[in-house]
Amino acid sequence: MIMFKKICTIFCLLVSLGIQAQNVDVRVGQLINESNWFELEQALKTTPADSISPFLRQLATAMTHHYFNRPDSACTVLADLLNNHQQELGDQTMSMVILLSTNLARIGHYNDAADLLQNLYDQLTAMGTDSTLTEPYKAQVQQYRALGTCGPFYRPLHKSGEYHIPMVIGDKEGQHSIEMDGGINGREGRFLFDTGAGGNMITPKLAKEYGLRFLDTDITVAGVGGLKEGGYAIADTLRIGGMTWVNVPFAVIDTHTGHEEADKFNEKYQLPPVVGLPVMLCMQEIQLDFANRELIIPATPTPNPLGGSNLIGTDTEGLQLKTVDETGHPLYFHFDTGFYYTNMEPTWYNRHRQEVDATGVPDSLRVAGIGGVAITRTYKLPQMKIQIGNGTATIDSINVNTGIDLHTGQLKTTAFSNGTEDGVLGLNALEKFSKVIINLKDMYMEAIPFTEKQ
Repeated sequence: MIMFKKICTIFCLLVSLGIQAQNVDVRVGQLINESNWFELEQALKTTPADSISPFLRQLATAMTHHYFNRPDSACTVLADLLNNHQQELGDQTMSMVILLSTNLARIGHYNDAADLLQNLYDQLTAMGTDSTLTEPYKAQVQQYRALGTCGPFYRPLHKSGEYHIPMVIGDKEGQHSIEMDGGINGREGRFLFDTGAGGNMITPKLAKEYGLRFLDTDITVAGVGGLKEGGYAIADTLRIGGMTWVNVPFAVIDTHTGHEEADKFNEKYQLPPVVGLPVMLCMQEIQLDFANRELIIPATPTPNPLGGSNLIGTDTEGLQLKTVDETGHPLYFHFDTGFYYTNMEPTWYNRHRQEVDATGVPDSLRVAGIGGVAITRTYKLPQMKIQIGNGTATIDSINVNTGIDLHTGQLKTTAFSNGTEDGVLGLNALEKFSKVIINLKDMYMEAIPFTEKQ
């Protein structure tokens, strides 16, 4: 549940279509406007290339490459759009510049990403744009410059092959988490495996104890309680099981919330170093083998058995999983192994309000994390069936978050969702399966049920 706030704007393009526009163009333009990246990806695969107008197809390709973890290709297509289609882009040129800088950073070209944003910042400043709007770009430039001085990240020291890493399901007063043994800079430790973390994270105290190299830059991290300021530090080596990488960045964040009960919990159960999505992207595929309590990193990623992707990257550098409920309707979840209890969010509650109010048991939900504590009014439903890939799980006693602050009665928004997701898929849903495959190369998740013998 730790996510990195990027300066990537929510992209919404109103596509200008002539009177003679093709129906397929209308459909593609609609999918872009709706940010429906799953359907857009499928439409591009099944629609003949020459039936979509060249600009619109290039734009759609850029967006799907961005959200389905193809940053190299995204950079190529975005550069073409900016070089050859600025007239068609119009007011959305700035959004494409920001998107290109994000993907350049993802492939390690931090100085190029910084140059783009610096140029954008200079132009906006010269136009007299309010500094409150331009300051995030300036801050991001500073971060990219600092990271750009550190050389290539995540250089592997281990040989290619299959790795098996013991998986510990930690239990801290009913809050389960996936933990694994490893080391930072040669010092042994136990780390938290968190798909909700858009980057690796460590507390200032542990960063000093493990001997990380601090960078002269600030960052802003978004979490359940709001925004939190922090910095960057570099680990010379990070080891997880038999796998080791050189030059690994960590966000350094003070996890104190200002909430007495939450901070006592944090002091009792000190947050270990968090291994987030960048490490998992290096692995390409992670198999959570709950039957044997181990993480399996295969030598070769498993071919996609689903016929398409059900995972995308989000604008907050997290993961969104597309599932279906027992009626076959799609559900979109923020996928977060750092969060134990699966719950439904206000977006879903507002669509099912009458049903939930009638059958749910009133309750409250307290979530502590980066930025503070959120306490909201909830309902408990007896169960819900969710299909993940080809597997189906029945989740007992599921919370439905109304988004209404328990004390103020005001509607609160979550930092990771912003109304785009139906819920948070936590570890308790994954534990219903024998094995869960998280493939970040082809962006899919498959869940394999327990057999009767197991």
